[in-house]
Amino acid sequence: MKAISDAIIRSPSDAADIPDLDVTPIMNMFIILIPFLVSMAVFTHLSILEFTLPSNAGIGLDDSAGKPELKLTIVVADDHLAITHGENMLDSIPVTNHNYDLITFRNRLSYFRQNVSIRNEAVVAVRDNIKFKHVVHIMDECRSVGFVNIGLSNATSNAESGV
Repeated sequence: MKAISDAIIRSPSDAADIPDLDVTPIMNMFIILIPFLVSMAVFTHLSILEFTLPSNAGIGLDDSAGKPELKLTIVVADDHLAITHGENMLDSIPVTNHNYDLITFRNRLSYFRQNVSIRNEAVVAVRDNIKFKHVVHIMDECRSVGFVNIGLSNATSNAESGV
């Protein structure tokens, strides 16, 4: 019986003694590292550009007369911006140095907007190989002039008359 009580009181060996771990340096590192990483994080900002797809390429229905009422259409091409109303070409703004003249476009679009019956809707018809950033800039200019509903369409080479 005495042998059992001696075994309980005495430690088995020095190898079995496990020292306490000091995690203070690791905790200090995390206390410094976490605020640094949070302050350096880049947060993504998403912006939504609302547009509608035109049901019939540039025309709306006038309920009173039963005839289609034309919307203002902006054709975005590699070498020019065209403002059309139905079959009539109202204006063409050339591209200089691979840049669209958005100031002239905004002024002319504002002028032509006053002369059409549908003043809150426009259609942006885009030809092939146009960069999306240019389309967004054109749509932003249309919105700044006062068009609330902007449709997006594909323009073929014969979509505008006289060109």
